[in-house]
Amino acid sequence: MAPANPSQDRMSIAEVAVSATFQDAFERSTPEVRDQRHAWVTRLIERDGPGILRMLWRLLGREADVLDAYQDCFCKLAAFPKPQDLKYAKAYAYKAASNIAIELIRSRKRRAVHWEAVVAEKGGPACETAPPEVASPANSGRLREAIAELPTHLRQVVLLRDLAQRPYEEVGRMLGIDPATARVYRRHAVVKLAELMGVGGGRS
Repeated sequence: MAPANPSQDRMSIAEVAVSATFQDAFERSTPEVRDQRHAWVTRLIERDGPGILRMLWRLLGREADVLDAYQDCFCKLAAFPKPQDLKYAKAYAYKAASNIAIELIRSRKRRAVHWEAVVAEKGGPACETAPPEVASPANSGRLREAIAELPTHLRQVVLLRDLAQRPYEEVGRMLGIDPATARVYRRHAVVKLAELMGVGGGRS
């Protein structure tokens, strides 16, 4: 049900670029910050960064947005003065990344809704074409917007199970629910997505 993925090469290049940017920011930070956070966040990037990046690619489909969301996610983690207070760092990282991505999708939709008014007001050749998110393939855009409209508990399961491709057992642990409940939530999410998109239901 996820939008098409970019090539592995593009994903790897993007991951290296963001990790290098993040690493550089820490190298320019104070020794206290490096001692408290650097090793911890770097381990999280190395262990869970690829999975989070894949989820963001499938959800956003645009390289610039993926890079922004990926970097923002780990910068949020680094902002915690006491990383040990985050008992479930992996779950928090996935949730933070998905929340950032959903807000980007909602922002795209708001821009698309108002684009015609902008064109009418501004006019001129520079405003004759739609912004990139409006010109994207209809089904992918509709699916992303539909995911953004799901209730939080259903959306989290879809993001972790379908986009991040985590097993139900892990989805349950990350969300604090039973794997069986995660399956039920996903089934409800698929039905709701079908309603939102006006198509037939899917399988769990």
